Amino acid sequence: MAKILIIEDDPLIQKMYAEKLAREGYEVDTASDGEIGISKIQAFLPDLVIVDIMMPKKNGIEVINYIKTQENLANTKIIVLSNLSENPDIEKAKSLGVNEYLTKSDIDPEDVSETVKKQFSN
Repeated sequence: MAKILIIEDDPLIQKMYAEKLAREGYEVDTASDGEIGISKIQAFLPDLVIVDIMMPKKNGIEVINYIKTQENLANTKIIVLSNLSENPDIEKAKSLGVNEYLTKSDIDPEDVSETVKKQFSN
């Protein structure tokens, strides 16, 4: 069973996606800020991380940078799920090697689910 960590500071969004992905058979854990997220990454060793960019304590870019510097996380897939929809934000995340960048206002839980499935089918 694939393990997914959702790092999102909005409790409603976090819960919605966690429940959707858990119903689909994934082992899901959550974190409400980047600092807790990094701590959970170390313990949970997820196969995929869904991360927001704008968060307290450590932002999503710091989380992505952390993942990319850890040898044991080299195969961890990263999906950014953010309200930031400007090209510089998207390009910054993609330059760090994220697998997908989704804008919250443009997607729904089914879109996120399909994007997750696509990551595990590659």
